[in-house]
Amino acid sequence: MKVFNATLNDEGRTLFKFLVKSFPDVPKGKLESVFRKKDVKVNGKRLKDKRYIVKHGDEIVVYGVSSTGYSTKNIFTKIKFNIIFEDKNILVIDKPHGYPVHDAENSIDNQVLTYLKFMQKDSFKPSHIGRLDKVTSGLMVYGKTYEAVKELNKYSSNFEKVYEFKSDLNRSITTEYKIGHNEAKKKEEVMEEGKVTKTEFIIVGKHKFAKLYTGRKHQIRVSLSKLGYPIYGDYKYGGKKADRVYLHSAQLKFQGIKGKLEYLNNQEFLSNPK
Repeated sequence: MKVFNATLNDEGRTLFKFLVKSFPDVPKGKLESVFRKKDVKVNGKRLKDKRYIVKHGDEIVVYGVSSTGYSTKNIFTKIKFNIIFEDKNILVIDKPHGYPVHDAENSIDNQVLTYLKFMQKDSFKPSHIGRLDKVTSGLMVYGKTYEAVKELNKYSSNFEKVYEFKSDLNRSITTEYKIGHNEAKKKEEVMEEGKVTKTEFIIVGKHKFAKLYTGRKHQIRVSLSKLGYPIYGDYKYGGKKADRVYLHSAQLKFQGIKGKLEYLNNQEFLSNPK
């Protein structure tokens, strides 16, 4: 038997998602069976509804599941990013290229947890809002509370995002390609059954920028490759030889946020490529 008392950072999750976060090493199929067998109680009442929305203060009792549960140790990973902005709800960082966002000991996620001196006490961990490829550098946003993560993800399609890149592109142009995943080639490409994307490429003097109107995976990289001007160092999409992939998240502007985080609207953050 395992007993949890839901915190503010747990509030708003479905009960199933709460259990997934609370038992990180237990297969989801096993957690599904907890509901079929009514082996979970909330405030003394057995539940089968995994869509129940957890509330602050709920006492949740789970039977028949054993787990190592949350780690009781702080994560210590050398911090390589710079801090652009921080308040009680969010953290904006400047990510260096060459570091994965997750699934590695030196990931940016783990670096952020180290910086925040985070020790898990409930089902929540600070989380990134969108992510950058390992090869991409620049601005990233993390939510420091569950409510912040939920709200920022809800309105993230409204945010203005501009990237700086290096390629042989010689004119400003707006593209609207359908981009999808080619499983055989293990990469994204322009295809009829893909999802519509829109990217505005702008040249200002020696600087080249890409403004996103949609957010498909590798959207900028694929679009420039389709135009015949792949990003320098982007060998996956035909780029010229270079010491790195020259794509940098240079500008982020919050807009269209409603609710407790609307104070962030019109705040703009800038980062120059290193």
